[in-house]
Amino acid sequence: MEFFELLSWMNMFMPYGFEPFTALWVSAVIAGALFAVLFALQAIALWTISGREGYRHRWMSFVPFLNTYYIGEVSDKNRFYNLPARAVSAALAVVELLLAAGFILYYVVAGMVYAGGLYDTVTQTSALTGQVLIVGYQASSGIRGTWLAWIFDNLLTILSYVQLLYILLNVLVVITFFQTYACRRYVLMSLGCVLFPVKGILMFAVRGNRGMNYRDYVRGEQRRRYEAYQQYSNQNGGNPYGGYNPYNGRPSAPPPGDPYEDPREGSGEDPFGGMGSSPSSSDRSARSGDKDRGSSQQPPEDPFGDL
Repeated sequence: MEFFELLSWMNMFMPYGFEPFTALWVSAVIAGALFAVLFALQAIALWTISGREGYRHRWMSFVPFLNTYYIGEVSDKNRFYNLPARAVSAALAVVELLLAAGFILYYVVAGMVYAGGLYDTVTQTSALTGQVLIVGYQASSGIRGTWLAWIFDNLLTILSYVQLLYILLNVLVVITFFQTYACRRYVLMSLGCVLFPVKGILMFAVRGNRGMNYRDYVRGEQRRRYEAYQQYSNQNGGNPYGGYNPYNGRPSAPPPGDPYEDPREGSGEDPFGGMGSSPSSSDRSARSGDKDRGSSQQPPEDPFGDL
């Protein structure tokens, strides 16, 4: 399928003004060259992985459509929920075969239509510039009602619906593959394969990694971090911050004594003693002693008695 994705990209970026037949063949040649490179990289990656991991039928790495199934074969250490990787890749290979047959039929018919001039140009006037733009082609009235015109006008629309199923299955296959051979970056690599035809490049990049179960990898990472935390905590007397307050860098142990005690209390002279607002501790003791003894001393003279 990468070939037809590349062919579609080449058609989009083809310079404006090319005849449709010329544009189709130029795009096909460029897409074919790029696809050959990507296919070779993917085949080498599958061949290397299968040889190291001990999988049989390594020859499938170099056979179109069978190599799609073989991706699931070498990814059998992981599942997408309860779906085995082999079953998903087998379904993907079947859908890929159907799509390839459909695209080959369409492009053969399109070549015949373009070469014979049996098409009409569909144009649209730009609302901003007023320029007349070519937005597509359709079968000419001379061949309307024939199977040639039906394929040229409708087959791509039908294939686009089948392509949605291909995209879904392809997502599942590349996720299980990169979970097996690129656990740390499997999301990024899977997304790249879905958005761009670079599956062969990314698979070639991880060909040297050992295959593993992704759930075992996650559990191992959690265990490793917990053991590192425990070791660091034990080295610092059970305090994971090493005996220091993480907010101000001071020792976390509180100073001796009551931190809320007034430092002036019990220090001697009352700073407000001369103002008569706070009796000293000796005065309080004397008064309490007088109360306990039932003192008979006369109260001091009332300064306002004359009034």
